[in-house]
Amino acid sequence: MVRTWGFIWLACLALGCVTTSAAGTPDGERSYREFQLAASLRDEGQTASAIEHLRIALELDPENAEAHLLLGFIQMERRTYQNAEPHLAAAIELLEKQQRGGSTLAEARNIYGLCLMELRRYDEAVVVLRESATDELNTAPHLAWGNLGLAQFHLAEYQETVTSTMEAVRIQPRFCVGYYTMARAFWHLQQLKDAERALVGALEADPSCSNSVELQGAWRLRGEVRARLGHRRDAVADLERCVELDPYSNDGRMCQTLLEDSR
Repeated sequence: MVRTWGFIWLACLALGCVTTSAAGTPDGERSYREFQLAASLRDEGQTASAIEHLRIALELDPENAEAHLLLGFIQMERRTYQNAEPHLAAAIELLEKQQRGGSTLAEARNIYGLCLMELRRYDEAVVVLRESATDELNTAPHLAWGNLGLAQFHLAEYQETVTSTMEAVRIQPRFCVGYYTMARAFWHLQQLKDAERALVGALEADPSCSNSVELQGAWRLRGEVRARLGHRRDAVADLERCVELDPYSNDGRMCQTLLEDSR
């Protein structure tokens, strides 16, 4: 799954620009210090220690929304999505209860939507991601729109996928992953010329896109689309580039097979 994560909230942690609900109470202050220590430990790669301090933070203050959010995010990084889900849900519930909107809530919803997708709860993910994408305080709405499109894609809602990803790339024209998700939807809709245009965006909208292994599938798909459109030379070039990126991945092996079949 090619997905887009939000990191603005994590950068905010480093700047100390988040606040907890129990500030001013002894346990609240201690909980916040434990949370800050955990954030620093995570940045240093000491994940196990970070988790330990986050658990202490939540023992001191079960309504420390940021501690829930960071613990859920760490579990996401560890790909333990079942463990991440309750903490991310708690973080969102607490932020809403405490009437603390802003970019932290929008990003929490984006991360939670990703978690729900990993758990294959796509209908729920669509609801949460739409809330994130349409939040006027979201500082990176294109990420949420892109993830919303991905959730819709998994539900085979291809026209809706196109609509969401078009909004994502309108906001951020260099958003490679958004173009790729759009192209996959156009492919399923059998709109091949539109798919090719979207794939050009996926691979050329940003200089870093063409060399990204994460977007190897875009080279494969563009090769297939161009072959279907009768552009054999361009198709072969795309499939060869796909193989160059990683010949041993699933996409790399598929591209190699397609090249052999074209000879």
